[in-house]
Amino acid sequence: MSSYIAVDPDKCIGCKTCEAACADSHRKAGMQRRHRLIFVSNRGVSTMVTCHHCTDAPCANVCPVEALKVLEGVVRTDEQRCIGCKLCAIACPYGAIEPSGTSIAGVAGVMYRTPASPATQSPLISWEIGVAPTAVKCDLCQGAAGKPQCVENCLSGALRLVTDEEIRREVRYRNVESARACEATMSTSWNERR
Repeated sequence: MSSYIAVDPDKCIGCKTCEAACADSHRKAGMQRRHRLIFVSNRGVSTMVTCHHCTDAPCANVCPVEALKVLEGVVRTDEQRCIGCKLCAIACPYGAIEPSGTSIAGVAGVMYRTPASPATQSPLISWEIGVAPTAVKCDLCQGAAGKPQCVENCLSGALRLVTDEEIRREVRYRNVESARACEATMSTSWNERR
């Protein structure tokens, strides 16, 4: 098991403060300036899609250059090693990886970004001259700030870091509840047969 960021869509107000905090912390650490959360909004419900840091991560398994690795329960990306093939984005069952890149001019701080493709176009098929895309995904801010900045800065409390211990407690609780329900069903069924 591994830790991941859980999202409560009932609390999410769609302000995208989490995206800004994420992008800023990674930019300051010298990484891609793109946020690692994917905002999704549909019929009045807004939420974030994040990496679940799978134990047997499909994204890491398909990477031909081993740019994605599971290290201490976190799927990490080596942006320098990534060749931008986008296989990881296709393999991710949650859709939590977006190819993104920063041009040389953007790194120097002199580029004003103008859209090269329609906003509705998938990042899997869009490209920009002079930009080498890399896999950008949540790393729980281990490469940047140490703790998830999206959770720290969420205005509505919709995001929380779910740890291994919380997962174990929840699984145990559900196991006990399931056993109680099964016992109640069996005793009712047994009494009806008499």
